[in-house]
Amino acid sequence: IMQSPSSSSRLAANLIKQAKQTFSNILRSSNLNNNLNNNCTSHATDGMKRSLDFEPLTRLLSKITKHDLNFTLLDDVRCLSESNSNSEHFSSSVAYENALTFLSSKAPVFYMKLYEDNLISAGIFIIKQNHKMPIHDHPNMYGLIKVLDGHGHINAYSALGQPQTSDNENLNCTKTTSTSIHAQSDVAVLYPDRSNIHEIYATNNDHCAFLDILAPPYSNENDCSFFEVFPNPVDSTNNATCRYLLKRVYATDYYTESLQYTGPTIS
Repeated sequence: IMQSPSSSSRLAANLIKQAKQTFSNILRSSNLNNNLNNNCTSHATDGMKRSLDFEPLTRLLSKITKHDLNFTLLDDVRCLSESNSNSEHFSSSVAYENALTFLSSKAPVFYMKLYEDNLISAGIFIIKQNHKMPIHDHPNMYGLIKVLDGHGHINAYSALGQPQTSDNENLNCTKTTSTSIHAQSDVAVLYPDRSNIHEIYATNNDHCAFLDILAPPYSNENDCSFFEVFPNPVDSTNNATCRYLLKRVYATDYYTESLQYTGPTIS
């Protein structure tokens, strides 16, 4: 069911308002460095508390659809791929240009910026079919992922034993998540100390577009790292908690290309 433009605009604005309130409370009341160094018992207790803290935001985010953000890119791309449509067949000239750029560019991933301040950033990532967002981290950051269109798969890892810092060349990890994601999937939550290292790739011969909220945003002092994953040779277990070795990668051909956001204005 498509909502009216005014309802969609309110829902998008309310989502950003709730995200700012949620992360303002969480980041003010918790010491992230202490969270990273807590023992396993504290992690469990803290994890349950944070799940409750996130509940209003994840509930609202789960209601967001591509229609609420006027996200028509993948529909436009399909239309343009299947016919010789011109700009008159699209909702706007910007939507038409976005579709042309998506089809002509060799970029594996695209990004539409919705909102950013010193507390949160929100945007839509679009992964082309047969491509992926490689294994990377969000150091000392929270992340929420809600698929808007298409199909994907997410693998997430948690570092074991030591704090996650830029000095770690190798990380011992467990795989905490490996699941398919689509528009009806639950919101995925990534914590500073749990499921923080992750990769997402498009599946089912389809593209994958998802709304991504980060807190705090990336900065020059807080940038991501990329990794390659290997089975840990010293761990012979073969179960859901099997350990992996992540090696930091300093050279990667991954990049994103920007597209113009076509949804309701968020201020």
